Amino acid sequence: MRYTPVLAAALFMAGCFGSKEKSAPTAVTEQGVDVKKDPLGALGALGRAGQDFEKFQKELENMPAVEPLHFSRLVAALPEPPGGWTAKPARGETNQMGEFKMSRASRDYQKEGGNERVQIQIEDWAFNRAIYAPFMLQAQFSQESTDGYSKGIKAGEDPGREEYKVAQKRGHRSILFRKRYHTKVDIRNLEPAAFDEWWGLIKTSELPATN
Repeated sequence: MRYTPVLAAALFMAGCFGSKEKSAPTAVTEQGVDVKKDPLGALGALGRAGQDFEKFQKELENMPAVEPLHFSRLVAALPEPPGGWTAKPARGETNQMGEFKMSRASRDYQKEGGNERVQIQIEDWAFNRAIYAPFMLQAQFSQESTDGYSKGIKAGEDPGREEYKVAQKRGHRSILFRKRYHTKVDIRNLEPAAFDEWWGLIKTSELPATN
């Protein structure tokens, strides 16, 4: 993605920005502003990014301190292969670097007799504020061309980002589910509709808002 001056300024300002159960939306409900097509809208998006992140920070302050779920619980949220697909065994790990802890689980899927592939990865960020600002900002901006697109999205109130390359028929969608779980669907040799299909297969009931 090529950075314009407006977007570059937005990225710089991001560094300055100091539960309730719900079902997971399967489709994008909102997407970010295209800086090239709507420069004035991009300025407004930058303002909203600051407001959204301030609100998000206040919400995080009210969140209880939690330990990341053990990776085995994240593995349980990964879907079983649907009809016509096979899957490799799921992988998981729980890591710690200083005070920062994170759990991760992933699984690879392949269409039987074809070259279509999907990988799903779930990370428990455990409300660690240090890694939220860049992700929150990305949900405000988009860019589209003949090659594909890179757009900030929202699924319900959950921010995210979706990227897709037309010629390669590959891309990924990342959503910060329940303000805690970085959930990524990576597709290869598939159309963008596969994002909704595979996101809908994730067992989100296995991902509690708090432990």
